[in-house]
This record gives sequence, C-alpha cells and structure tokens, in this order.
Amino acid sequence: MSRSYHHGALAEAMVDQALASVRGQGADQVSLRAIAQALDVSPSAAYNHFADKDDLLRAVGACGLAALDERMSRVLAAHLPDTPDAARARFSGLGRAYLAFAIDETHLFQLTFGPICEVKEIPPEGTGPYLKLMAALDDLDRWGLLKSGTRDGLDLIVWAATHGMATLLVEGAVPPEAAGVFIDSMARLITD
Repeated sequence: MSRSYHHGALAEAMVDQALASVRGQGADQVSLRAIAQALDVSPSAAYNHFADKDDLLRAVGACGLAALDERMSRVLAAHLPDTPDAARARFSGLGRAYLAFAIDETHLFQLTFGPICEVKEIPPEGTGPYLKLMAALDDLDRWGLLKSGTRDGLDLIVWAATHGMATLLVEGAVPPEAAGVFIDSMARLITD
C-alpha cells in the first residue's frame, strides 16, 4: 500500500531519504527509482518533484551546505565576547568546524562541493560559510591581529587552503590529526 503524502511532503521525504543514502553510501549509489521505492511511491511520483537524480542531489547538497553553516554558527555562538582572544578562537574554530565536517560527513562534503552541486551563478562569497570566514577575518583585522597589509584577498587564500586541506583529508592523503596542526599553522601564518 502506498503512503499518502501531502503536497510538498513527498519532495521533503525524498530529500531526507537521499540525504541518508548519501551519508551512508555516497552520491553515486543514489537513484531516484530506489528513493521512490524506499518511500513506497511510484517513480513517476518522484519525477513530479525532481527532474532527475542530479536535481535531487542538488537539493541534498543544499542540505550539506546548511549543515556546514550550522556547525560554523555554533562556533560563533560559543565565542561571543568581543575580545581579541575570542576573535582568534572564532577564526580557528571556523576552520576546525570546516575540516571536521569534511571528516565526519565525507560523502556529503564531496557532494556539496562536487560538480553536481557546482553553481556557477552563485560565487562562494554568497554562501553562509564563506560569509562567516570573511567576518572572522574582518574581526581579526579590526583588532589589529592580522599581519599588516594581508587582509585584501586573504579570505580567498584561507578558504582555498582550508578547502584543499579538507579535500586531502577526505581523500586520505593526510591523517585526520593533521587538521588541528593545519589550523594552528594557518592562524600563526596570518596573525601577529
């Protein structure tokens, strides 16, 4: 017997089911037909909500970006005082959160930042995680903690280096314990 879904609830259920599948097995193992079968609905019902597998995976990737943003928001909330030490802790904490997301959510990280979810119309500066990084760097700069003359373009350098490290961690090219060393080294390189 088919489950009954209210208008819009099926799409949400499909994203939830696909998210669980991505987390467990990776995006390559997800199929629209299997998601429909798991939810006990017809494939045609699934196609009413998502044009194809990639369309569904882009919705899952948006969940991944939101999950990363939430992790980073928790870091900011944990270091609320407006002090130089808190500014340093926020910067390092954001980097640790980014790398922890890559390690803890490897398949979701790969999907979220992979070619299926690549959106050329929205630059990375339009995403919550990137905006949080920029704000943390601006905060370090406001406190006079950045090395003189380094702020311009530093957000792109830090993001690229951190994302590159996350990719190396995901691919197993460096051990997970290297994440903390990387963040500490990055902080030493850019701050006085």
